[in-house]
Amino acid sequence: MKPWLMVGLGLGIIAGMAWLGIAGEVPVPPIEPRIIPPTLSWASLITSVVYGLVGLILLLIGYYSYELITPFSVKDELISHRNPAVGLVVAAFILGMAIIIAAAII
Repeated sequence: MKPWLMVGLGLGIIAGMAWLGIAGEVPVPPIEPRIIPPTLSWASLITSVVYGLVGLILLLIGYYSYELITPFSVKDELISHRNPAVGLVVAAFILGMAIIIAAAII
């Protein structure tokens, strides 16, 4: 970019802000939202534990349904054959299920 063009753009920006100041329309900075810290109580702790257990149970149900759907034994491939491709697919499946369950619970 040409130096004279950069100087011109900079002066234009400064003049534009000065014009807003003269006109009395100074841009207002955005208001920061107030962050309310969560309160720790026994009810919230028990609720978190229950939701966590429900999520784990749903993940196990999802894994065993995936085991039923596949034409081969996923457990056999993972344990005895040590197939890394099946391990990667199962890991991706579990991660996807966890994201969906977390979004549904929240």
